[in-house]
Amino acid sequence: MLRKKIDTIILDVDGTLSEEISWLKLTQGLGASPDEHSAIFEQFKKGSLSYPEAKRKLIQLWQDTGNANKDYMEKMFRSWNLKEDAEDTVNYLRGTYRVCLISGAVDLYVQIVAEKLEVADWYANTKLVWNGNGELTDFHYHADQAGKKLEQFEEFIKRYKLKRDKCAVVGDGDSDIVLFRELRHGVAVNKNPNPELESLALRTVRELRELKDIF
Repeated sequence: MLRKKIDTIILDVDGTLSEEISWLKLTQGLGASPDEHSAIFEQFKKGSLSYPEAKRKLIQLWQDTGNANKDYMEKMFRSWNLKEDAEDTVNYLRGTYRVCLISGAVDLYVQIVAEKLEVADWYANTKLVWNGNGELTDFHYHADQAGKKLEQFEEFIKRYKLKRDKCAVVGDGDSDIVLFRELRHGVAVNKNPNPELESLALRTVRELRELKDIF
């Protein structure tokens, strides 16, 4: 039990509070091909596409649908469901702990998840850029998602003068590994845990509701 050891819980979003990877779901929801999105990302990771070119291709993929605007995307994000036990579990955690979302997803989506769960503090890896008509024109993405999450965590604890050893992190994937290394209290939430993340975790659970037995 960690109830007397911590006062703050950091939660991931994709794969932790939700079932899906929001980047691919976003592309599909706009009406574009997730396979084409994945191909662009793989080329970027392999170095065959530069960041500016990969970003240009992805934005073009989204814009070609005619749906890459703030109104459409906000409605789409609000229609997405979180895991069935996400709201109840986060409500439980908020009753005792300061809760913060730190996610590799886009900012508009993370903002909406935070609003749904009544979580005041949140950070997203990617900032969407809109023109005066609310049309998507650009985004700012950090390739080192794990490093960005650590940077955001440091900003968060500095803002509230929190103690690092009083913070726990709950996540499921590669981008959470650095935070799991930095914090002694890591809980992996995944039906098929990342082996390295699981090796760093204090506990591994399959369902979010199991967090109530830990915190």
